[in-house]
Amino acid sequence: MRIALTLIWINDLSSAYKPVNTNLYTMRLLLLLIFIGSVNINFAQTADELYENANSSFENEDYKGALKTIEKAIELDSLDADFYNLKALSLFKLEKFQESYNTYNKALSIFPERPYLYISRGNLFLTIQKYDYAILDFTKAMGLAKNDTIKYSAVTNRAAAKLSVRDFEGAYEDLMTAYEYDSTDVATLTNLGAVCDEVGRKDETLKYLLKVIEVDPSFYPAYGNIGFKYQEMGQYEKAIEYFNKVLEFNPEEPLGYSNRSYNRLKLGDLKGAMDDIEKSIKLYPENSYAYRIRALIYFEKGKMNKACSDLQEALDRGFTLTYGKEVLNLQREHCEK
Repeated sequence: MRIALTLIWINDLSSAYKPVNTNLYTMRLLLLLIFIGSVNINFAQTADELYENANSSFENEDYKGALKTIEKAIELDSLDADFYNLKALSLFKLEKFQESYNTYNKALSIFPERPYLYISRGNLFLTIQKYDYAILDFTKAMGLAKNDTIKYSAVTNRAAAKLSVRDFEGAYEDLMTAYEYDSTDVATLTNLGAVCDEVGRKDETLKYLLKVIEVDPSFYPAYGNIGFKYQEMGQYEKAIEYFNKVLEFNPEEPLGYSNRSYNRLKLGDLKGAMDDIEKSIKLYPENSYAYRIRALIYFEKGKMNKACSDLQEALDRGFTLTYGKEVLNLQREHCEK
């Protein structure tokens, strides 16, 4: 309303005075009103325009700016599911996980039939390691999905959640469903490469992983998984070659260092192994697997107390839930005497 009134007022002034009779004061007033009107036009954005600006900020990794702008859009229109999704994603990127969770809950209370909201909240659950809740959300999304794209996204993410709780058979089934939909998707191929060993299909692992590199040679996580496969085969030097490739792509990749550390340990390079694992832990201190590797290095060095301390650290950070009972067994063997 403010814009409309201002523009009408300017039009009335223009028609009331002919240019030859307009004095300087009136001219200045008219120019001032036009300037003010322009400012109002620029700043009075619609909710959709604010959303587009927020989305642009998000894509440029300005998550604080995206959050500030999308909150203004929600003030103008509180009944658009996309607005809430972008707000929750911005909060997620800012690592405000509780606020992100609360935003998804509010959105789903208003839009309980929107499958992509369940997928987004499921991804949040994956990040905070609430895997069972993630599986529930992805399953719900699959039931609500009205097109194959949404179903594919949900089943792929559900497979990742099942992998995290060591439901390998369930993950393999989901991944094969995704593979039938798109046999060139790098995420599906990578996860298939990770799960095949666990379901008695070891001969298929490298097939899927090598196909990832064929589809996208720049997708460096695949090199890491290939390296891990060679590690399992006892080909430690070959494994190191692939972990080196990971670190060429991303020198700040903590898993590249931790995996290379283990292979250096197996080759007897204790100094190189320790250098790598220290770098990995510095980059990603939450990784329980890294403490297991450092414990093994300490065992080789005869530093039993430090080794046992790292085994406990691995357990405290959830090793058993993700990787099984290996650390518990090591602790019983070496530390409970």
